[in-house]
Amino acid sequence: MYRKTLLDNGITVVTESIPYFSSISIGLWWRTGSRYENESNNGISHFIEHMLFKGTHRRTAYDIAREIDARGGIINAFTGKEYSCLYVKVLRKDMDMAIDILSDMYQDPLFMDEDIERERYVIAQEIKMVEDSPEEYIYDIFNAYYFKGHPLGMTILGKQENIERFERQMLLEHYRSNYTTKRLIITATGRVDHNTFVEKIKKSFEGCPLMDGENGEITVPTPKKAINFFERDLENTYLCIGTKGVSQVDERRYPLYILNAIMGGSTSSHLFQEVREKRGLVYNIYSYVNCYMDSGTFGISTSTSEESVLEVIGLLKDEILRIKREGITDNELQFSKDHIKGNLFMSLESSEARMGRLAKNEIYFGDYIPLKDTLREIDRIERKDVNELAEMILDDMENISLTVLGKADVKAVEGLWKS
Repeated sequence: MYRKTLLDNGITVVTESIPYFSSISIGLWWRTGSRYENESNNGISHFIEHMLFKGTHRRTAYDIAREIDARGGIINAFTGKEYSCLYVKVLRKDMDMAIDILSDMYQDPLFMDEDIERERYVIAQEIKMVEDSPEEYIYDIFNAYYFKGHPLGMTILGKQENIERFERQMLLEHYRSNYTTKRLIITATGRVDHNTFVEKIKKSFEGCPLMDGENGEITVPTPKKAINFFERDLENTYLCIGTKGVSQVDERRYPLYILNAIMGGSTSSHLFQEVREKRGLVYNIYSYVNCYMDSGTFGISTSTSEESVLEVIGLLKDEILRIKREGITDNELQFSKDHIKGNLFMSLESSEARMGRLAKNEIYFGDYIPLKDTLREIDRIERKDVNELAEMILDDMENISLTVLGKADVKAVEGLWKS
């Protein structure tokens, strides 16, 4: 049910028809994000995301929200490291209205000075909200040092000093050069006919001339391995461990998903059972995977009381060394395969998730990856594939970075980690 069409003006249109859905999710995806920024304009992509909702010559910001709300629909947007998205979810009968709104927001955003001034304050509050949330903020800190000197180390929200000096012309220039038709992918999933949808997109986006632009050179990051401490008066101490992973297009990402599920990707994982259930030292603990177009990270995150920091770090280190030394079992391999496939199937019950999957396949692979191919890749993973990957990414404790946010005995932590 997958179809793809490239329009004359450079826009890629991709659909997945699911006749039994009563809704349709439509997304405008651009191959741009915080990775395509620099120190002086970091945060500009996220700022532009906000400005797209501030009205056009045909609609006020209220009109945009009201038209979607009146149909019980959803309109939202987000900015990532390597892509940005504006999307709606509506009933099939409201598709024309949704396309018209998305087209209007893309082609005719006002970027009015008074809206820009208001949004400075809004985004400043968003930045402070993240900084006040240590479980989120620690990822920004970890990335800032692990990818120091590289765009992947910069936050998506940007630096406050940059937000203060963004002006209308600067925003417009970045928008026109980065949100071009050649970088635009329009995806639709749900009760949609591809040919009909393409004709509607052609009509609504015919005013968009063929536009290209240079995102700038993409460089592969060189991780900076270190132990970093950030003292803050918090009730808990937050820990984030990270090491090299694999890219979004690396076939080893599937064994990495398996390793992630076993170590900390679920409530039955090693870390959750050992640290939370058996010892009661933490409320939450999990491992994570981040895959980018040319690199990636694998890590563990948790928080605990100041007096338990050393014990928790010791348990994390023990688990890393145990996996590296002993590997995984056949039972763990099969369990994780079933876990991942189950999560995948359940996610596909959402038209929004399927719409996102279409877009990411196009962004990273330039094609559609059928579900059966993904399942086949998962099923063919052998225990040695996971063990070899674990051996590679858990190479040596000195190559695994640790970020500590809160209160801790610095010398004791360093001594334990390096011993």
